[in-house]
Amino acid sequence: MLNTSIRKKLAAVLACFMLTSVLTGCAGSAEKKQLDNELETIISDKDHPLAAAAVGVVKDGKIAYANTVGTARFDTNAKANADTKYRIASVSKMITAIAVMQLVEQGKIDLQGDVQDYLGFDLRNPNFPDTPITVSMLMSHTSSIRESDASPYNMPIGHDLKEFFEEGSEYCGPDRWAPAEEAPGKFFEYTNLNYGILGTIIEKVSGERFDQYMTAHIFEPMGLTCSFNPATMSKEAQDQIGTLYRKKTGDNYDPNGTWTAQCDDFTDGYPADGEFADYKIGSNATVFSPQGGLRVSVKDLCAFVQMFSAGGTYNGKQILKKETLDMMFTPVWTYDPQTENGDTYYDLMNCYGNGVQIFTNTSGDRIVEGQDLPFSGHLGDAYGLFSGVLFDREKGNGIVYIVGGVGSDPEEYYGDYSTFYKWEEKLMTAAASFAKFDY
Repeated sequence: MLNTSIRKKLAAVLACFMLTSVLTGCAGSAEKKQLDNELETIISDKDHPLAAAAVGVVKDGKIAYANTVGTARFDTNAKANADTKYRIASVSKMITAIAVMQLVEQGKIDLQGDVQDYLGFDLRNPNFPDTPITVSMLMSHTSSIRESDASPYNMPIGHDLKEFFEEGSEYCGPDRWAPAEEAPGKFFEYTNLNYGILGTIIEKVSGERFDQYMTAHIFEPMGLTCSFNPATMSKEAQDQIGTLYRKKTGDNYDPNGTWTAQCDDFTDGYPADGEFADYKIGSNATVFSPQGGLRVSVKDLCAFVQMFSAGGTYNGKQILKKETLDMMFTPVWTYDPQTENGDTYYDLMNCYGNGVQIFTNTSGDRIVEGQDLPFSGHLGDAYGLFSGVLFDREKGNGIVYIVGGVGSDPEEYYGDYSTFYKWEEKLMTAAASFAKFDY
């Protein structure tokens, strides 16, 4: 019998071999070089530069392309590559949702269950005291929980999740709850705190710290070295983390300014797991940022597309059952222009399931001009990063993109055919052109 350590190493080697083999088997080197060059052109725009950009393409369940160009860290001049890991922002929510659905499979979580039964404290919208807030409402952003500067969505170790909802707490402002016309389960508003609550529920029912649960039950079985906690990563994986940047002069965006680190600046070294020694499991998983804190590479994200497309199986391990995935990808909320039953974020969000966005191609959420791609997935935006994981799990086709830092104001660089920013449109269009999806 091989011991656990050796088995894990062999699994990681096998996963690496699988990724490498499919990367070299699905498209010609000339086409890949052309896409490399296109990415270099995109990041080199003197008026709208990027620190780095990544594209991944999955076609028919195989990785046809995965690469990152640009600079991962300006303090060391480290170049980005397909293994560079970025704090991927809200794409993390879709990965957190996988853990929730695993626990649904095990009968430990009920999608329609009252979340206060898992948390151990009362949680009701004061305007709707008799309406339970369910796990599915959290996953689909229909919980009626709100956030703002006065009502934030994270707080440090030593605090308890219930402080977000206690009147008089510094973490609970007067706008924590939706108004009376936006009932739980009826109105969509994208809210990060929903996933901090879900992360805490994961801890409550599993008895495991959120970041450690994600590693043990999702990342390690898939042979991936991504993580919600840089402190617990191997030195090799830590060294693959890219810093997120904005190019600024003072407080203002300036394409000719200096690349300024916004997040994951490890110039003074990496964090130590000892800082979590006093953390109480089930108290406040927002410290691990379940809503946005996953460090992951474009190649890793392509592996998730493959897992979703293979009925929940990857690297010989079943991460989720197909019928569980079906629940995850079934629409829970769809925008109704007659009743205006949600905030569509400038027409970018029109349909949402249990942890995934369903793209309708009807307004601002069009992925590629002139094509109706039946994709689902998730988007991310934080600290100068933009990201997207978009895929059709039935055909095994998908697009992944990452922007590692912007050099000009995104508000001045809107897209031409959608509500995405123009960088995102360019990356998605380049990926789709390379893939030649047949839709």
